[in-house]
This record gives sequence, structure tokens and C-alpha cells, in this order.
Amino acid sequence: MRRFCSFLVVLACSLWLTLSAQAQSGKGAVTGRVTDSSGGSLIGAQVSIESKGLHVVSDAQGQFFLNDLEPGSYAIAVTYVGFKTFSQTVNVTAGQSTSVDAKLEVGTQSLEVLVTAERVSAEAEAINIERTADNIIQVLPTEVIRSLPNANMADALGRLPSVTLERDEGEGKYVQVRGTEPRLTNTTINGVNVPSPEPGVRQIKFDAIPADIVESVEINKTLQANMEGDGIGGSVNLVTKTAMERPTVNVSSMGGYTPIVNGRGLIETAGTVGQRFGASKRFGALIGGTYDWNGRGIDDIEPVPDVATLANGSQVSWKDAMDIRQYRYFRSRWGLAGSVDYALGQGSNIYLRGLYSDFHNYGDRWAYTLTDNTPGIKVLAPGNVGCTTDSTGTTTTTCTAAPTFNAQLRNPDIAVGSVMLGGKHVLTSTWFSWDLSASRSFYGNAAYSTAVFSSTLSSSSCQYDPANTKNQYLPQWSAECYAEGYNPANLALNNINRSLGPSAQLNLQAAGAGAKRYHLGSRLATIEIGGNFRNVHKFNDGYTLTLTPLPAVPPIPPSAFPNRLTNTSYYLGGDYKLGPSNPTYEDAMVFANAHPSEFSSTSNQGNASQDYGLVEKISAGYVMNTIDLSNRFRLIAGLRVEGTTDRVANFSIGGGTITPNKFSGSYNTILPSASLRYAVTPNSYLRFVYARGLARPQEQDIAQALDWTLAANGGNRGALTFGNANLKAETGDDIDVLFDHYLKPFGIISVGYFYKYLHNPIVPHTYFLDNYQPPGDTLGPSNWLATQPVNAGNAWISGFEAAYLQHFTALPGALSGLGLSANYGYTASGTSGIPGRSDHPRLLRMSPNAFNISPTYDRGRLSLRLGLSFNQANIYGYQYADGTAGGVTGPLSDIYFYSHFQVDAQGSLRLGKGLSLVMYGLDLNNAVFGFYQGSPKYMIQREYYQPTVAAGFRWSPLHEK
Repeated sequence: MRRFCSFLVVLACSLWLTLSAQAQSGKGAVTGRVTDSSGGSLIGAQVSIESKGLHVVSDAQGQFFLNDLEPGSYAIAVTYVGFKTFSQTVNVTAGQSTSVDAKLEVGTQSLEVLVTAERVSAEAEAINIERTADNIIQVLPTEVIRSLPNANMADALGRLPSVTLERDEGEGKYVQVRGTEPRLTNTTINGVNVPSPEPGVRQIKFDAIPADIVESVEINKTLQANMEGDGIGGSVNLVTKTAMERPTVNVSSMGGYTPIVNGRGLIETAGTVGQRFGASKRFGALIGGTYDWNGRGIDDIEPVPDVATLANGSQVSWKDAMDIRQYRYFRSRWGLAGSVDYALGQGSNIYLRGLYSDFHNYGDRWAYTLTDNTPGIKVLAPGNVGCTTDSTGTTTTTCTAAPTFNAQLRNPDIAVGSVMLGGKHVLTSTWFSWDLSASRSFYGNAAYSTAVFSSTLSSSSCQYDPANTKNQYLPQWSAECYAEGYNPANLALNNINRSLGPSAQLNLQAAGAGAKRYHLGSRLATIEIGGNFRNVHKFNDGYTLTLTPLPAVPPIPPSAFPNRLTNTSYYLGGDYKLGPSNPTYEDAMVFANAHPSEFSSTSNQGNASQDYGLVEKISAGYVMNTIDLSNRFRLIAGLRVEGTTDRVANFSIGGGTITPNKFSGSYNTILPSASLRYAVTPNSYLRFVYARGLARPQEQDIAQALDWTLAANGGNRGALTFGNANLKAETGDDIDVLFDHYLKPFGIISVGYFYKYLHNPIVPHTYFLDNYQPPGDTLGPSNWLATQPVNAGNAWISGFEAAYLQHFTALPGALSGLGLSANYGYTASGTSGIPGRSDHPRLLRMSPNAFNISPTYDRGRLSLRLGLSFNQANIYGYQYADGTAGGVTGPLSDIYFYSHFQVDAQGSLRLGKGLSLVMYGLDLNNAVFGFYQGSPKYMIQREYYQPTVAAGFRWSPLHEK
């Protein structure tokens, strides 16, 4: 912190001295605003004075500023894809600023759609921002996000080139950029790092922030020295809305239908209200709320193989030991979000910007577990009950595992917020900026609270029955499995676990930067120096409240509670049976609260090993130089240095004891970068980029203490997991080549190649740990199956991506409304040095092939869009010490996500006065989601959601043009 403060003092003094010198310079400036014919601001317009080699870009208000000009006459040109070039000659006077009002006209009469169709206009804005950027960036405006039934912002981002998704309960959760797992993608709000609300991880769940509350989302696929160093895969920047000239209102309400569970319905309501005040000052507030009653169910089958290793080191086949877990899940959610935008002065010298989003998710889930009790070779991992082994530890002699039923509640409260006070001050040949920011995230209520109904049977007759069906995805079990599991008399309430305790993170940050324009020979250049300091405090205080029926209490079967779910066609038309009694977790809690004398209560740090406090301090400084080598070449080179210090407090748990721990560490990371942009023609650009990024270890990886569980009921190995305080930050060197060509009258073709080389990738390492006695264990040394995150040797990623967007406005008549947006990404990767493995598997979460195809139609008041998205199967997790056991496609190999292909569609019709009719279809092809092991036939989980159709109205009265 002292070093950073010293840096700011030196920077401020240098700028003050520069100001004094410039006061006598006698130079002038040109300021202005770029708008369309309706007066709307055009963001990303390129404003040039070719004779001076000056190029600037219009900001979020369409404003631009050209300074350091000698008195005289200058020709100014303003270009914007889809619009005619604006030209004007201005006279610059010493010590004064000349104003220019650049009002652009559409390129052709048929392109009038640009100023009448919201989505198409937003696409034009995104293209122009990407065209004028110095790095490789892709922009997704909120109007484009809302043009398809994206369940959340992650779903929308997944439609960009080489961006895939990790899904949860049918919706996108995390984004994966260019074959990198979610933790390698950074998230910022207006360029400031935003903390993750989830305990233990750094990546953001994008379903926690509504799309309507942001102006756009930017994915920076390459980094520069003046950007946060996090982001090997990429950096996602949420750009908050700026205040408009007039008040804004946006209200929508949808109603729909999904057939998965007896015709459940769907109700969605959302709205935002915004206001700008003042003529010389800008103050805006945008407040939005949303309520989503989502009656969509999930048909979920999870035949989980109890895979582990026996004492003699052998592993069993996938079908020798397997459970069936059947899940049903329904969710609703509501939230309140808002943003603020304040600027003091017309030039936005000092500004205040903020965003806050708080979402409450609410969902019930039911799960039956049926266990195969066929004698033979079985896995005896911790938690596997009812089986004993012979003296060699290789075969089972008795199996009495019985069915269970769980009723779960998911009701997390997820909040993310950020506020920033800053300023940018532009002078004759210098500028300097500063900002102070605070960001906070919160995760209240843990993910699961469960009522467990255990079997009252003394033995089980459930058998694996391969003759039952020839379909590998359908039941292969004897009738006894269902008779035992679905008889309420065989089940009784065992306990009620309520997950409680918050996790939160607070980031406090200060940043400053300054730049000086100078001449290097005859070429114009700018040198920029800056730095920032961020103090991070994150904690996880989760604990579990357990209510257990007293021994004297008669068994409480699930039939004692109301049945909350019936379904006569469960799982693809009734292929699996559904139990007759399905109470909710809330039913069990109501019963327990009404009969407190019948339950014992215990409260403990059920996952104390995952509870921790982390203080992380990050200091960064950078220098970056930009030079226009000619009117066609622009070169940027920079160096960023980041220093990280971590202090962790946590607990070790085991053997009935909890031990507090403290440790700390620090490291420095050097991040060079360089980019060259070449204008092949006025409508074509070629970019070469090199940049190094980093990914700090997940909080849980460095903070999790020792956690161990003894083997149960004859098992041969206990399970032991612990963090690794010695983990190194992962770094990645990225090389990018991208060619963009902008089509007339409106469109773009881009093709690119990228290569990433990763140093010290972090992977989970599972291995045998023999003759080890954990702290607090009184039973003596034992054998364990241990898991710990470690740095592997290295990894590489290589890929190709292409994108195409065009509106065919030159076609005759009604065909002029046709358009097409499409992209494709191919990614390959390999790893070396993973402990226990001699092969070179692909990186986790790397989808080899991904594409999006989206035909569009926009004409008059009608707007239609179809979305086809595909992500190829990718590795979710490496499996065990030897991932090749059983063959690379065998039942003991790595765990994969299924390939996912989904069809969505949406249309809207403007009715007038800002009112539009909207209809959509989501997941029209009932795409499967799930996991398998080695080969799709060895499934671990398969979920189906069935299509959802909905219709409703959207009211945006002041958006009418």
C-alpha cells in the first residue's frame, strides 16, 4: 500500500508540472457529439483528423475530444459502420475549444431499419465498438440479449464465438471462453474487479445479474497493460447504463406453459425505471425488479457408480456398483436491481457509477435413491452402507443397502454490488484519471437444506437386471427395486439438515493513471502510466443445523406429509416410475416446529474445513505506450506488474476435533503485452496481439484445511481432502491473429486464430495415501484416497474462430428484412505433468467444437430471431489417480459433459405507443444435459426439461422512434 501511495504522489506531481507547462502552450481543441438522425448517441464512432494522424472514439454519450491542436484549419471525418461518413472543416483558436455537432445519416434508404429496430441498431453499435477497439473485444448490447429467450446473462454470452457454458438446472451458470474453465475468466463492472458471491470460487454466476440493468456486456479476449491482469481466458466487463435525456420505463410480463409435469406454467414479470436530471449535470438512477415463477420441472436420472479403489488397488466396472437417483426440481426467483450514473459537468470530468443486484432463488427438489445389491465385486467407498468384504478386500459377501428419499430446498440469496467514484481530466496534451471503488458480494443460505428419509428395511432385494431392457439409458433393475423404494412404509424421517451461514466478499480499490501525448520523430505517440491497489476480504461461515427424531418417536413416513408432486409420465414418457409420496422440505420443517419435543437439535460447522477467512492484497503498476506508425498502423506495447499477498485463517476438522490454522504467502507476476492493428483497407483490419494473463488459485484451493472421513461398514479406504497453501498462480501466454472485414451496407466477417500456453495449471490430484494418521485421529495410521489441488506442468490451447453478421437490406421487398448471425469455434488442447497420469488429456471444460446460427428478420414493426446453439462434449473432471484405467472411453475414465444442442426462438411485434407483443419458445428440441464417464453409454446424469413456450407484452414508451 505504501508503494502504491508513493506512486500516486509521484504521478500527481508529474501531472501538475505538466499542467503548468501546458498553460502557456497556446493550443486549442475540438469537442463534439456524434448522433443519428433521431438525435440518439452513437457510441464507438471513429473521429479522425488525418493530417495530424489523430484518431479518437466517441464515448457512451457519443461525445469526443481532440486536443493538442495548433491554431489553424482542420478537416474532421466521422465514420460509423452502416452510416455515411460525416466531414467538416473547423477552425481551431489558441486556448479555446471548437464545437462540432456530427449528425450522421444512414448509408442507404433500406438501412433506415438501423434507427427503427432496437436490436439491429444495437448490433450496429456493437460492431463499431469492436472496430475501434485496440484489443480483441466482442460486445453484446442488452437489446440483443433480450432478442432471444435467454434465461440469464450467461445464456446470452454463450451465443458469442468460442464461448461455451457450464449449465446448472437447465440454465447457463458460468461462461467458458476459448476452451478455458470458468475460473480463468475475470469479471468486472465498468472495468473494476467484482467479487464472486459463491463461497470458495472467483468466477461469477451470471444468473445473479439481470440483463436489463446493464447497457452492454463486453468480452475482452485479449488483455492490455491498463486492464486487470486476471483473465487468461478472457475478461467479461459489465457496462452499466448511463442516464438518458428523458425518463425511461421498461416493463415486461410473460406467461407460458411447459408440459413436463402435468402442464405446469410460467410467469415472468420484470421492469426498470430510469431518470436523468439537469442540463449541465447528469444524474440518472435506474431501478429494476423481476419476478419469475418458473414451473419448469426437471426429469433427472442419475445412475451414480460408486467408483473407488479397493485395498488391493483394483477398480470395479461401472455397472458392478450403481445407484439410481431420481430428481425432480421446480424453481421460482425474484430480485431487485438498480444502477446509478452521475456526472459533474458536461464533459463528465467526475462521475459516480454503481450497480446492485440481489436475487432470491427458491426451489424444491425430490430425490429417490435405489441401490443395486447384487453380490459380486463392489466398491466400498465412504458412505456406502450395507456391504461387507471378505478378508482380501476384493469381493462382497453381504449387501443390504436399502432405498432412501430426500426432500431438498434451495433458497440462496445472491447479491452483487459495486460503486465507483472517479474522474478523467483531459488537458492540452495530457490526461489523468482516478477512481475509488467498493464492491461487495453476498451468498446467504447454503445451497441445500435436506429432509432425509431412510429405509426401515433390514435387507434389500434390489438387483441389477440387464435383461430388463436393451436401451442403455433406460431402467435395468428388478421390480423389487421399485417396490421397496416407492413403498412409504419402508421409509422413515431420519434427520432434517438445514444449511445456514453466509459467505461474503468485500473489495476496496484505488486506482490512478496519467498519459502524455508526444511526438516520436514525425509520429504521434502516447505514454500511459498507472496503477491500482485492491484489498480483498472474503469469508465463508457455513454451518449445518440438524434435527433428529428421538429414539422413542414412532417412525415418521413420507406418507404422513402432503404429496406435493405427481407425474404420470416421468422421464421421457414414463420410462422410470415415480414414487407415490413426495413431501417437501418445508413440510418436514413445519412438522418439526410443531413437535419440538420429538427432535434433538445439534448445530455444528458441518463443513468446517471449508470455512475460512481470506485477506488478499493486490498491488499493480503498469506502463503502456501507443504509437501511430502511419495512418494504417497502430502499435501498443506495455508491461504490467502485479504483487499478491494472501493471509488465511481456517480450521482442520477430523476425529471430533477442530483446530484453527493461520498461514500467509506472497508472489509477483510480470505481464507483458503488445498489439499491432493494421488497416488493410478502410473496411478491413488485421490485428496481431500478444498478452500474458494470470489466474489466482481459487480461495477454497488455498484456504481449505484438512477434511477426512473414515471408511464405513467394511470399506478399505477413507476419504481425505485438503487445500494447498503452496499453489502458484497460473499464467498464460496468448497469441492472437484476427482479420475483420466490414460489409456494405451493414455486416461483418471475422476470422481468427489463437494460441495459449499455460504455465502451472491447477488441477485436482487424487492419489493413495497409505499409513497416514490425520491430526486428532485416535485410531492410528490408515489408508486413504486423498485429493488435493496441485500445479501441473504445463498446458496449451489452440483454436480457430469465425463470425458472420449481415442484414440483407439490398434484397427486394419483404426479403430486405432478412439477416443472419453465425459463428463457429474450434479448440484443441493438451496437458503435461498431471500427477499420476502419463497421457495428455484435454483441459477441463474445453469444448472442441461450438457454433451458433441465428437467422433474423426485421421489417417494419416485426422482429423475429431463431437461435441454434451447440457445445460439444467436454471434460468436467479428471478421474482418479490413473485416468486411463478402463480405457480412455471406459467406465472409469474422465467425467464429461454431454454435447448440448439447443433450439430457441423469439418474435416481437410493435403495436405502438411503446407497447410490443412478445412470444418465445425455449429449448424447443428438449436438449439433454448431464454427465457421463468415458463414453456416453456410461451415464452419470441425464436431465430433460421439455420446451417452454410463452407470450406477453413489453412496454417501453420512450423507446418509440
